[in-house]
Amino acid sequence: MKRWFWSLCAGLAVAVLAGPSQAAKVLVITGDEFHEWKKTAPLIKELLTKAGHSVDLTEKPGKDLTAGNLAKYDVLVLNYRDTPKGAKDNPESVWKDDNKKAFLDAVKAGKGLYVHHWSSAAFTADNALNKEYEKALAGGWRKQGNHGKKHEFTVTARKEHPITAGVGEFKHNIDELYQNSVMFPDSVVLATAYSDASIDPKNSGKHEPMVWTAAYGKGRVVENVLGHDTTAMACPGFQTLLIRGVEWAATGDTKAPLADGFKK
Repeated sequence: MKRWFWSLCAGLAVAVLAGPSQAAKVLVITGDEFHEWKKTAPLIKELLTKAGHSVDLTEKPGKDLTAGNLAKYDVLVLNYRDTPKGAKDNPESVWKDDNKKAFLDAVKAGKGLYVHHWSSAAFTADNALNKEYEKALAGGWRKQGNHGKKHEFTVTARKEHPITAGVGEFKHNIDELYQNSVMFPDSVVLATAYSDASIDPKNSGKHEPMVWTAAYGKGRVVENVLGHDTTAMACPGFQTLLIRGVEWAATGDTKAPLADGFKK
């Protein structure tokens, strides 16, 4: 009887470990950015939905970023940057101070946060709420970030972590290679890419952070600076880091496999 019981428990444990992604309730926040947010935000939603998550998308953060609404989600995905054109074309995309506070309070209280590419360049005016936004995102582009011309490059995992398990390194599609990002002392860099000055003299000649994690209060934060457009986002390596990054931010772990077509 005891042998049967422990065999059953072991079998169940293996089943749990080999199971699918842990489903999370996700809110993708978009609605402004001079990049192709009308294409990239739906693709983020599609990829996360296929991975088993329940995903909502708002193009009206000025309306939807409230404490009551954010309470419904496990993780927030930022695909947003404030621009004058966006404010004119989509007034409800503008974050009021109350929206920023609700967003910051939600992450600080334990909501996961995944930061996509250009979102770390939002809200750079010099005021207290924007400084808190920078802390919540664990830095990134902000005002001093830059990149050379778009090109293919290799992304290399630098730390053993659920997000990078089995990744090693991969060839990434044509993309912007961000450099000179603001980094905080407690940020943990998971993946880098070499910014080759022989390709463009603007490049730093250094290994630059591509993916890192941090904490903001009780919230787990993942920043991934890859993914300028849908061409870059078609890379299975990028998709792996996106899906696993969102799941880890939501749950503290990830069971998501390497994306279909992943090649080292």
